[in-house]
Amino acid sequence: MAHLIEWYFEQGLPLVGRYDMPLIRRQAVALDDLQLIRYSNTVTDDVQGAAASVHFYEDDGKFDEVWSAPEGHLAELAAYRQVLSPDFSLWMDTSAMLQLVNTFRNRWCGAYWQAQGMTVIPTVSWSGGKSFDFCFAGIEIGSVVSVSTVGCRDVPWEFMRGYGEMFRAIRPSIVVCYGEPFDEMWDFGKVVVVPYARDQRIVARLPEDG
Repeated sequence: MAHLIEWYFEQGLPLVGRYDMPLIRRQAVALDDLQLIRYSNTVTDDVQGAAASVHFYEDDGKFDEVWSAPEGHLAELAAYRQVLSPDFSLWMDTSAMLQLVNTFRNRWCGAYWQAQGMTVIPTVSWSGGKSFDFCFAGIEIGSVVSVSTVGCRDVPWEFMRGYGEMFRAIRPSIVVCYGEPFDEMWDFGKVVVVPYARDQRIVARLPEDG
C-alpha cells in the first residue's frame, strides 16, 4: 500500500485542506436508470459492466481490501458504470483520529479510481460536530455526492445538522440518498432516492422533475 500512496504523490495529484486530503474531483455522473449493487455482491453479479454502480454501504470488513490491496480490484470495479467512494465508518464513539483516517481512506480510494479512469460518486458521512473539521474535505465543490440515512432514523436532528454542514462545505449539485430520505432534505436541493436493500440490485427513484 505504501508504494501506491507514494505513486499518488508522484503523479502530482492534489491534496487539499489542512489535513492534505486527496481530492475527488467533480465529474459528470449518469443518474438515469441508476442502479446500485453492493460491493460484496459484485463477485456474484451476473451482468457485470451493465448499468449498475457499486456502493459500499455495508460492514467495513467486507470491503477493506479495496484500500489494503487496491490494485487487485481495479478491473473488477472498472467493469461497472460508476463507483461510490468506500463508506469507511465514522462512529461517534471512536476517536477523531480514527475518523480522520477513515475519511482519508475514502478520499484516497475515490481519487485513485478517478486517476485510473473511473467515474466516482463521493460518499459523505459524518459523526457529530467533532467530525465537521475534516469529514467534508477532499470533495470538489458542486459534485454529485451520496449519503445514507440507514441507521440514522432515530437521530434525525443529528443527521440534518451534518447535512446542512455538508451543503455549506460542498454545495453538492445532487445528493444520491441510500435509504429513506428525511423530509427536510428536499429543502436543500435535488435528491435521488435509492431504497435500502440487503441483497438485490436496487434502482433509484429520480426526482419528479428528473
